[in-house]
Amino acid sequence: MKVYVCKKCGNVILKLEDKTETLECCQQKMDLVTPNTVEASLEKHLPIYNVEENIINITVGDVIHPMSDEHYISFIILASDNDFIVKKFSSKDQPVASFAYNKEYTKIYAYCNLHGLWLTEIEKV
Repeated sequence: MKVYVCKKCGNVILKLEDKTETLECCQQKMDLVTPNTVEASLEKHLPIYNVEENIINITVGDVIHPMSDEHYISFIILASDNDFIVKKFSSKDQPVASFAYNKEYTKIYAYCNLHGLWLTEIEKV
């Protein structure tokens, strides 16, 4: 899975199979987004998780990421090599999700409309 964004309008595309070299939006090439894995700003973007009885609870940031019309978490993805689950948010939601969990899931992504894609790897227990 790859994530692309349009710098002009903000459209985000999840690309499940990579069979073409470019995607276009607004008459321009969309940018491939590389996930950040180290928090370096005052806002908190890294997904935080805990697993309780086969449920994974996810929040964005150890202090929950602020949500406003101008700055918000758009989605969280829980992913394995062969599967993924997406929880989409509006600016009025809290960036919090709970999913059924199995050990095949190894990554959690969060996408901030201003600061891009963030990744937390799930530790093997």
